[in-house]
Amino acid sequence: MIGNDVVDLDDGDSLPGTRHRSFDARVFSCGERELLARSAHPDRTRWVLWAAKESAYKAARRLDPTTVFAPSRFVVALHAQDRATVTAAGRCFAVDVIATRHYVHAVAYSPSVVATRICIAVSRLGSDTIDASCGRPGVAVRKLALAALAKTLGVAADQLAIGADPRDRRIPTLLMRAHRRPIALSLSHHGRFVAFACELPRNLVACGG
Repeated sequence: MIGNDVVDLDDGDSLPGTRHRSFDARVFSCGERELLARSAHPDRTRWVLWAAKESAYKAARRLDPTTVFAPSRFVVALHAQDRATVTAAGRCFAVDVIATRHYVHAVAYSPSVVATRICIAVSRLGSDTIDASCGRPGVAVRKLALAALAKTLGVAADQLAIGADPRDRRIPTLLMRAHRRPIALSLSHHGRFVAFACELPRNLVACGG
């Protein structure tokens, strides 16, 4: 099970001072608020915690589509700048974090997932990878995922499609003509950035970055 979330640090909602204390009280646990208070870069830490929670929620929904996103109940433990765990409802997810000057990207996965079999990509709208003319971020992130995965898997783009989990049509899946079962796929976008993470089956080659 896998989930991902991206945060544009330059978006108006993410800039320092744009979040009221009530947001932190509603979203973060006591321990997380203490971590924010001690952090040398609290604004960056805030969005790392948030992205970790969001990504873990998406992974949890694949296990149980009735999962409700109650942010303070998805408790984050930061182990390093690029590594965390999130615990919620008795489940624990590993989280890999990429934090740059411009965005935070978090990928959460269950213990059964082999990290080296996760394919990810982040792109900025209007870059060489994703043309801003495609319009909506939801369209852009699908273009990014299909192009990157087709290249990684060595197949033509028309061999891949993005479908929906029959249990919850809000949960995306990757469909591959040569593979019988849907493949776990997570899509996200915020501000100027789109991102995806895909858990590739053992008989397929994985990529990273």
